[in-house]
Amino acid sequence: MRARILLRALGPVALIMLIIFLIVLHGVVSHLRSRTGDIRRDTTTVLQRSLYTAILVTYLMLPGVSRSIFKARQCISYNNNDSPSKRRSYLIADLSVQCNADEDARFASYNAFFWVIFAMWPVLVPLIYMLLLVKATPAVRAQRLTPLANACRFLWRDYSAGLLFWEVIDLMRRLLL
Repeated sequence: MRARILLRALGPVALIMLIIFLIVLHGVVSHLRSRTGDIRRDTTTVLQRSLYTAILVTYLMLPGVSRSIFKARQCISYNNNDSPSKRRSYLIADLSVQCNADEDARFASYNAFFWVIFAMWPVLVPLIYMLLLVKATPAVRAQRLTPLANACRFLWRDYSAGLLFWEVIDLMRRLLL
């Protein structure tokens, strides 16, 4: 189960790194071909495209990754055949693990693993979006697009300047549901 969750949580990170590598490679080849190109402008373009890609991939993958993370904590309870009044709970994702840290040490290790991955995706990703939008807010409100504001455009372009953070709020709402 740990390997499945780890793959599900780190798969998007690997995809982002691969796409960014291709963007950087394309930028280097384009710069070398033009010979008259401005290295600073080309670097800004590569960084802007890379950030846009990271935002887009994490945005699209966040619900599925979060769902698989939360499944690692869901338990199902069964009656005990030896004593019908007692029930035992097991992880739905791995029915060999009891949902009691006192009886099954694997549950305690899965629990710690859960909180690390939980902090990485459903908490950290929206927080990063919020910080990026805070940094881009002055440029958006002044209607003067900076490279950062343009890279974050996916998060705010459908909303008025007063509602820049609505996408992050809606994303948090969907995660909580």
